[in-house]
Amino acid sequence: MAQKLVHSKITALKATLSEALEGKGTGSLLFERRATGVLVYLSLRREKKQERLKLGNYSEKTLVEWRAYAAAKSLEIRAFPTIDDYQKAEDERQRLTQRAADVEARQGTLAQMLNAYVDDMERRGKSSARAVRGALKLDVLDPFLELSQCKAKEVEPSDVANILRRCLTRSVASKGRGTRLTKASATNGKKRQADKLRSYLQAAFSFGLASDLNPLRAGDAVQYGLKTNPARDVPTIEGANQANTWALTKEELKAVVLAVEDLPERRRAIARAMLYLAGQRVEMLCRVTWDDLYDDGEHGEVMRLIDLKGGKGTPPREHLLPMTQRLRQILSPLLALKDAGKAPGPFSLRGKVSITPGTALDIFSALGDQLSQKGESRRFTWRTLRATIETHLASLGVNQERRAWLLSHGRSGVQAKHYDRWNYLPEKRGDLDRWARYLDELAGVPQSAEVVQLPTRSAVSQ
Repeated sequence: MAQKLVHSKITALKATLSEALEGKGTGSLLFERRATGVLVYLSLRREKKQERLKLGNYSEKTLVEWRAYAAAKSLEIRAFPTIDDYQKAEDERQRLTQRAADVEARQGTLAQMLNAYVDDMERRGKSSARAVRGALKLDVLDPFLELSQCKAKEVEPSDVANILRRCLTRSVASKGRGTRLTKASATNGKKRQADKLRSYLQAAFSFGLASDLNPLRAGDAVQYGLKTNPARDVPTIEGANQANTWALTKEELKAVVLAVEDLPERRRAIARAMLYLAGQRVEMLCRVTWDDLYDDGEHGEVMRLIDLKGGKGTPPREHLLPMTQRLRQILSPLLALKDAGKAPGPFSLRGKVSITPGTALDIFSALGDQLSQKGESRRFTWRTLRATIETHLASLGVNQERRAWLLSHGRSGVQAKHYDRWNYLPEKRGDLDRWARYLDELAGVPQSAEVVQLPTRSAVSQ
């Protein structure tokens, strides 16, 4: 049996020393003195040819560890025809390992993916981006800090379910400050909010899945490594999307109209405009700029709204409203802001920036709370009022088709989508005048002072 080397002999060597490994054909350890210290090699003799592989510097391991390491390497190498073949395979393995490590290092967290998703919404001009960011912060990023810092690919359907569970059971968030403090979700919208959150998460994960394959993104950008969408496996919240099947009665609507008159000046002006404009979507109103108020040439002064509602790939739709005489009177406090030159458009609370959709909605949520507490109406939100307005328009003889034109409901059918390019401004003018008279009646405005002659389709041009 060959004599084993000892540590002192190796550290003191002047040239080379070797020690046979245990087992036939396993090779030997070779120690060689160099300027950098004692180098360690594995030496093998195969096919009458001597080969060796550098293992490292002796100081890196103990002698016992070098023997075990060399034996393991010998076993790996003998699976290849030559050490060169082994080295090529090892280099490729290390390359792939490093590549995997680089990919892993670039893979984004849940927080990164959610923020990137909302940033993308903002770049595409989506009006809901602000609300989505707020919901994700309130119900995901802030309460689930540890999960938010996990890789997006590590999120499981059970994690999404836990997020929704908390959304359904948490205390209702508060909005506003001081005397304006109100409870959010006046109509117990927890189920609806949780289902919205599920939709937001599903959309965010879909964004993450597509993002990795987007050829327009830089190759070194954050990757998410998603294989599935965990939110897609979570069922919708039962009862969350029940249609708004009720509307305020005429007496309840009258209470709303009268209560609006007691609001502070700027809020009163905006609330009146929202009502007299027949319940347009607040997101569309908040986007109106001064350039969106212009003379059509054929139909007189109009207000242009941009409808961004629709599925993926649906282009923005122009929605025109005629500025009737009564509407100009109602909007006069807002239109006066143009002369100040500070607000970007008429719908501004402080005369400097446009009002946010959330703030506009809060006006009517607060009224709903106040009037329900007084027993003058059931509790309502702006969503309820939109249903109320459409219901009362129907009672005034405005048919379903004209209500769809007036309120910018989605069009269906090939003819409506692709061939019908009539703007329906004459019909809208007549219906807006009819609606204004109805509200004026509820508010007790003398009809003789406010009546506007309804135009016919053939005599609308101004």
